[in-house]
Formats: sequence, structure tokens, C-alpha cells
Amino acid sequence: MGFLRADFTWGWKALVIAGIALLFGGFAVLMYGEFSPSIGLQGVIDYGIRALGFVAMGTGVVCFVPVILRDPWRSRPRTEEGWRTLRGEAAREAGVIALNLVCYVGAGLVALGALTALGRAPVAAGITMLISLAVLVRYRWHRWKHRCTYDHLKPFGIVLIMLAFGLVAGIIGGMQAADAIADAAEGPSEEACMLNGFKEQRPSGRGAAFNATDLVIDFTTGVGNKHVYVSIKEQDRAVLQQIVDTGGFVRLTYYPRTNVFVRAESSLGWRTTDNTSGAN
Repeated sequence: MGFLRADFTWGWKALVIAGIALLFGGFAVLMYGEFSPSIGLQGVIDYGIRALGFVAMGTGVVCFVPVILRDPWRSRPRTEEGWRTLRGEAAREAGVIALNLVCYVGAGLVALGALTALGRAPVAAGITMLISLAVLVRYRWHRWKHRCTYDHLKPFGIVLIMLAFGLVAGIIGGMQAADAIADAAEGPSEEACMLNGFKEQRPSGRGAAFNATDLVIDFTTGVGNKHVYVSIKEQDRAVLQQIVDTGGFVRLTYYPRTNVFVRAESSLGWRTTDNTSGAN
């Protein structure tokens, strides 16, 4: 395994093993939460388990940050002249990256803008598109003739991506876990609602194997006319029959923070007050 190098001490090897275990373990937990039951208290628990999977994956990625920075730190210059040379080479690599963004992204966006305006101003848009494509081709040829390896900035770019992933995964997982804990502690809410409809969010492409189909059901409450959404996974589609049997007027029991469905019963008319769990 590339990360478990011979020059690593047991501490570094333990850090790498912990990162791998958290990364793949978090992914396994995430998949379990994605395809587990999505209704009732069990649905809230599995929602929280899925959130912990996000946190574990983010933590696992961050574990590799010291490993990536280890070699650059050990090979750092020891003299002022060496630092001056390093700063100059890093500045050159940063300039090339900035130029890449301008030429590739900038010219690409200009070409796309010209393409959208082709019907309104065909001559000007066509010329602009050709110039943009010429800039892309010419700069690509220049980069091929003058290659840049980004040896100094590449580790720090990788580290920034890792830290960003860890931060985003930690925030998402932490917020979802907090919602699951609050819902489990406070219990479900009950609302008199009218069914508006539902939307089937079916994943497509390569991600379809890792995401279950979500059935998002839209209700309107009798008090305040606010929208209430609950989400049901494909594996629990059978509970939709409860909602169908109500005829559209529903006494809905659900967990409000995680949007987890509990049950639906027929409701005769609208209520005039809000109710929480334990009502009736």
C-alpha cells in the first residue's frame, strides 16, 4: 500500500490506517443509512446513522492531510537562498495556474456565451466563438510545449481539497445528526393537512447504485397554510397507500426536522389549532 511506506513510524502508519478505516467505514455506514427503513423512529435513527457516515468520511480524509504534508515539510529549504528559490518557483507555478484559469475557463465561458447569442447576432457571435476556440487551441499547444509540473503547489492544492471535503462533510453530517437527535428526543409532530402531490426523485447515471429513490410528498397545513414535506425511500413505497386511503385530507404524523414520515390517517375537515405529539 503506497501510504504505508517503509520509512513511516508506527504512529504514521496508525494515522493512515485510521484514515482508511474511517473513510471506507463511513462510506459503508452512509450506504446502510441510505437503503435502510425511512419511516418512524427507525427512520430517524437511520437518518442519524447516515449523518455519522458523512462525519466519519470527512474525518478519514482529514487524517491524510499530515501524511501529504510530511514530505514537503521534510524537504523544506534550510537556507535563506533556498527559501528565495522556493518562493520564486511557487510564484511561477501560481502564475501558470492563474493563466490556465483565464485561458481555459475564461475563453470557454466566452465561447459558450457566443453560442447562446448565435441566433441574435450570428456574425459577431460566430467571430467571437472562433477567436475563443483559437485561444484555447493556441494556449493548449503552448502548454504542451512548455510543461509545468506544479511540484511545489500540488501537495497544498490536494490538502486544500481534503480540508474542504472534510469541512463540508462535517458540517452536513453534524447538522443532520443534530436534527436526528432533536427529533428523537422531542418526538413526532401532528398536523391536519391537505395532500398537494408528490415528486419522485430517482437518481440516474453512475450515482444511481449509491442512492435510493426518494418520494417527496407535499402537504399544506390547515393552520397557516404552510407546506410540510416528508420524504420516503423507495423501499418504503408501500406506506403511500396510507396517504391514498385518506382521500387527500390527512392527519399527518411526522418528524419535522428530518422530514421522516410516521403515519397518515383520514382527517375530517381542518383543525383550528396546531398539535404536537401526544395530542388526541
